Amino acid sequence: MRGLRIAERPSTPPPRPGYRITLAVILLGMALSWPGGNVGPVASEIAADFDLSLAVVGLLSGTLYLGAVAVSLPAAARFGAWAGRGRALRIGCLLLIGGNLVFALSPAFVGLAVGRILPGLAFTALNVLGAVWVREIGGARLLGVFGGAIQLGFALALLIGAGLSDLDVDWRVGFVVSAAVGAAALLALPRDMGRQQAPTTSMVDFVRIALRHARVYRLSLVFMSIYGGPLIMGAWLVPYLVDEGDLATSLAGVAAFVMFGLSALVRFLGSKLQERGVPYAAICGTLVLASIGLGALAFDPVGAVIFAAVVLMAIGFAVPYATALIAAQRLDPGAPSEPVALMTLMALVPPMIAIPFVGHALDNGEGPLAFALVGAFVAVAALLNLRRTGIPVAGAADPA
Repeated sequence: MRGLRIAERPSTPPPRPGYRITLAVILLGMALSWPGGNVGPVASEIAADFDLSLAVVGLLSGTLYLGAVAVSLPAAARFGAWAGRGRALRIGCLLLIGGNLVFALSPAFVGLAVGRILPGLAFTALNVLGAVWVREIGGARLLGVFGGAIQLGFALALLIGAGLSDLDVDWRVGFVVSAAVGAAALLALPRDMGRQQAPTTSMVDFVRIALRHARVYRLSLVFMSIYGGPLIMGAWLVPYLVDEGDLATSLAGVAAFVMFGLSALVRFLGSKLQERGVPYAAICGTLVLASIGLGALAFDPVGAVIFAAVVLMAIGFAVPYATALIAAQRLDPGAPSEPVALMTLMALVPPMIAIPFVGHALDNGEGPLAFALVGAFVAVAALLNLRRTGIPVAGAADPA
């Protein structure tokens, strides 16, 4: 196929940023992802304290959280241009801190709901505006560091949450830790972050143009996999391994940490492949490994199979990260935040549906079927991305 021979054009990387900037990028990535992994290890405790089913906890951890992201994504680029990049990212950190503290201190379900909505709004600002800023100052390499930090945030949230649970520490402490990570990111952000480019294309206009192109839908499947897969695993991998694999909560947390911690490194390595011009099809084809890992967990979640599966998922979900983000920004080089926002919005639909569905499946002993279905979806995404997608949809030339 012609697409198999086309490589992404390698670009000259910008000057390597200093250690303080790199630290700020790492803390920003960890902060925005931490709420994605802080509910799963203590889902059963939250359900017991508030007399909820796991499906309802899934609605809290996934649907409400991701719904807030979805609602705010269309305004992300405009918000960044209006508030200024630095202020917008600082507001995002404050929302993250406030939401986690509300969740930790709430005596009622409504407080839990607010405590998930605010970090969802924060995710929009930190992920969309943060990714554009990171690419501007550090290219694909620093984007790989940012992506790795996002996975590391998931990993540490799962590991610390599971460890605290096994030590019988109140689940609320984990959400105070989440707020502290957001505070660290806020303090680390540099004073001068450059100017957020005002989009030359409105979100509505871009969507109208973009949805006429099949490659936009194909790229969205990659985003659904690399975002949705980890979000679903962040919510339910630990409970699934405890229920179906008969692991202690702390050991299940270690398995989750291996997956997300390893993928932090692999996202960086994936950015190096992007820089070296490895073909798009080869990079996105690694999603098949994640599909195999999910299938292994669905059919035999025991012993060495578990750790082999999480390694495969780490590689499969992580390698395409930088390539997918750069491909999205190239869809409209004059307004790169808009396609990133659109791709992220499309990526959130499956996990918004799947997270409560998987919770319901776990409640009814059908977790393996749910994991197998997620694996099948990821395999389809890999097969449909054997051709390049990062080509401008509006006829603009990529300035990179």
